[in-house]
Amino acid sequence: MIKFRLSCLMILSSLLFANSEIWSDGTARLLPQGRLEMGFFQPLRYGFSGTMEISTYKLSTFLMPNLNLKIARNNRLGWRVATRHGLVYPTPMLRWLQSPLGMELGEPDKFALISPEFHIPQMISISNEILFTRKIANEMELTLKGGFSLSLGDKLVRRASIDLPLIFPRMSVYFNRALFRIGADISKSLKRRWSYLIDYDLFLLPGGHEDFAFEHKTLLKWTKNETFQLQLGYKLTAGRYPFGTQAHLLPLVDLVWAR
Repeated sequence: MIKFRLSCLMILSSLLFANSEIWSDGTARLLPQGRLEMGFFQPLRYGFSGTMEISTYKLSTFLMPNLNLKIARNNRLGWRVATRHGLVYPTPMLRWLQSPLGMELGEPDKFALISPEFHIPQMISISNEILFTRKIANEMELTLKGGFSLSLGDKLVRRASIDLPLIFPRMSVYFNRALFRIGADISKSLKRRWSYLIDYDLFLLPGGHEDFAFEHKTLLKWTKNETFQLQLGYKLTAGRYPFGTQAHLLPLVDLVWAR
């Protein structure tokens, strides 16, 4: 049961300018045209052109269709600028989580992350975000970002939320109608093949007692060459949930390939 819940957590949580660069996820830079990058938990990213990048979270694509576009904008005052626009259709995934085995076993909600008593309506969410990236020191780069998400369709019943870190803040848009997000990343190249990333994100959740969530991530990256990267680190989450304010520390491991 624990393994099943962790698998759902990874699927949902795994529910970024003309100057391009490889391994640029989370910045205002785009992949070179024709380059493909993907990891176990990182999105699949494709450099569609010199001014557009396409990405999708492949682990959830079939049950939760999603698509993101990152578009290059004109540089401003030494900052590289891009906007990111996303579309998510969560209804099939949420309905599947009400009966993941396709049957009722024992209690009505056994093996379910959402009780079958709740109706999951047809919903989509749209997101828009702006990213600013620039070098601030030798081999160090800063990215500032901010944006919002909106949901369309009927509202989800609040009691149908999945009260788990990473999932709850992102899911809140479907019962609050809106979600705001601001954050900053710092990345730096170290000696030889090593680099690190430090990431901060604040989620503002209007419309309820659970009004904020905070996430901090640190990753140490080892880049073998232009086609393989190993990422190790942790993610710290804190926020208000329906059951109270809590913090969680989660390990992060990913292998990223490119061609």
